[in-house]
Amino acid sequence: MKESILQFWKKKQEFCILCKRELQHKYKPHREWKMSGLLCSDCHIIKTKEYIAKQQIEKEKQERELNTCSICSRQIKSETVQVKPKWQWNLERGSIICKNCFEKKDKEFEKERNYCSICGTNLKFIRYNPKPKWNISGQLCRKCWDQRNEIQ
Repeated sequence: MKESILQFWKKKQEFCILCKRELQHKYKPHREWKMSGLLCSDCHIIKTKEYIAKQQIEKEKQERELNTCSICSRQIKSETVQVKPKWQWNLERGSIICKNCFEKKDKEFEKERNYCSICGTNLKFIRYNPKPKWNISGQLCRKCWDQRNEIQ
């Protein structure tokens, strides 16, 4: 009976599936690795580094092959043609646009920012933001803002 109790309390010896060392700390491999058994800490670290490196390589390949413009949805093949948009344009994070769309968007943004949306006069230092219920994008000069405010 003492032997059965001792066997019950004895730890079962387990070995790493890669290096065959006895395990003191056990690590389960990720499902994507398609391995069954347990790993030691060294082998787990090595496998994790390999897995992360593979993922980064695949991600870079996909980015090189599938770069598409966020505005016109055309494929961008060379890195010289792709451009990151300005943060003021409120496009999605990490989006890439082609040079043609960048130039068009830049001109539109400058026009929207520096000229009145209704009459087109050049805005100086004082600018007026339209009320949300007016559904006007851009900024207004004083005269246009006053006219709109009297109407509604």
